[in-house]
Amino acid sequence: MNNYFRVLGVKSNANENDIKKAYRRLSNQYHPDKLLGATEEEQARAAVLLQQVKQAYEVLSDPKKKAAFIKDFNNVIVTDPTSAMQELWDQFYP
Repeated sequence: MNNYFRVLGVKSNANENDIKKAYRRLSNQYHPDKLLGATEEEQARAAVLLQQVKQAYEVLSDPKKKAAFIKDFNNVIVTDPTSAMQELWDQFYP
């Protein structure tokens, strides 16, 4: 399960405005029109990242989907302890 807060680079207590700003910044960064001089590999990577950003915004911008995501995410067994600890560290030491 992807951590959509991490995908957008916002904290889990981010408000709607912060989520929208992060989405706009990242979607602009990974948009194909901004990558005209990039290699095919970079463009493919950006396309995948853009899809992740869109999916994260779709969930986090809808209050019902966001609440369901937070509930489900809090009940997930940690599969990658390193990233979980990094996220925990980032919450307390930004």
